[in-house]
Amino acid sequence: MACQNQPAAGVHSSLRLLPAAWCRLSAVLFGLFLLIVGLWPFNFRATNQVRVLPDGQGLKFDAPDERSQRDRGGMVFTPSPLACRKNGGCTAGALTVAIELRADRDARSCIKRIVDFRRSDGSEVFFLGQWKSSLIVRSFNAPSARGKPYREIGVGGALSAGQTRRVSIVSGNSGTRTYVDGHLAKTDPGIRLLKEDESLYGHKAYLGNSPDLSCPWAGRVQSLALFGKAWDSTEVSERRGSEPDGLFRCSGDGVLASACYRFDNVNGESIPDLSVSGNDLWKPAHLVFEKRFLELPSNHVLSVAELTLNLLGFIPLGFLICLCLLKRDRRPTWNYILWAVGAGCSLSLTIELTQIWLPGRESTLLDLAMNTAGSGIGGMVIGLCSGTYRGRERIASDG
Repeated sequence: MACQNQPAAGVHSSLRLLPAAWCRLSAVLFGLFLLIVGLWPFNFRATNQVRVLPDGQGLKFDAPDERSQRDRGGMVFTPSPLACRKNGGCTAGALTVAIELRADRDARSCIKRIVDFRRSDGSEVFFLGQWKSSLIVRSFNAPSARGKPYREIGVGGALSAGQTRRVSIVSGNSGTRTYVDGHLAKTDPGIRLLKEDESLYGHKAYLGNSPDLSCPWAGRVQSLALFGKAWDSTEVSERRGSEPDGLFRCSGDGVLASACYRFDNVNGESIPDLSVSGNDLWKPAHLVFEKRFLELPSNHVLSVAELTLNLLGFIPLGFLICLCLLKRDRRPTWNYILWAVGAGCSLSLTIELTQIWLPGRESTLLDLAMNTAGSGIGGMVIGLCSGTYRGRERIASDG
């Protein structure tokens, strides 16, 4: 980078006119400013926006229309991996998910997670979600299509705002079928929700959100039942409305549910599993989430604006650090640039590490790289300009 006489002289003037104490104070204050911006709004204990409605109306999830750092919606989940009945509880490669729900509104900012299933290591298995008024069933076990690590089924209009629906997702050797109010809405023989050798056993279920709180859903769930077998079309019709209240049966003759919830008699934070399999749900007062260090959620893509802000925001920090060091001694310029890069990287690493505990912020390696690069650029600007001025100063003295 080339510097003209006037800018270099300006840097030299700054070195002389700005007291060392003010220089250090400016660098510290700007570093604190970046720390506050990176951790805002400091909601380490975000309220879980889910409540039990009176008179057996179900579980109500509240969520903002757009992404919000303050409001991350609500979630209930199985704190322990799912267990199956000893006799006929879970069949490998097969399952049925029966849910009665009502969406509050169309979902547009991302695919809102209604029910999300994960393995014990946190890897995705499948989820039921909402995009606009469509029901989305996405499987991460099916062969990839068009370069994507998943395949999905979409049922348009199945989740129109304010309408109660009874949805059954049946998956097994013949593929996956989706029923809405007892009628077959979609079938795909090439998609399986579970691998051939795995069952519901050992998985974890999340309702109303994803484990990293990236796509909260707004709506009501009146009942949810998980079965470790694939129903046939006759069973779907027979089991619809098999109880007086129109809900699916949780136990009794011929019913082997692996987990079943009604959300009508809930006291405290525990939601009992009516199938007697012991798969109780947990509804904590504050959100509990799972995020990985320096890893962006799968459904979040950084925009050019975010990358630019991460880069530009740390340039003044590198500039100020280099300026303070140049006032202290006259070491080689590259020493100051390395100090600026190291300080920027350390501050950014602190921010990214702390963001793991903030539900409204994301810890990503790309953020760390852009912040560090910005500090380096800031250091190079003043370092190279100062080096150019020093070179010309030596030539003048030799002459």
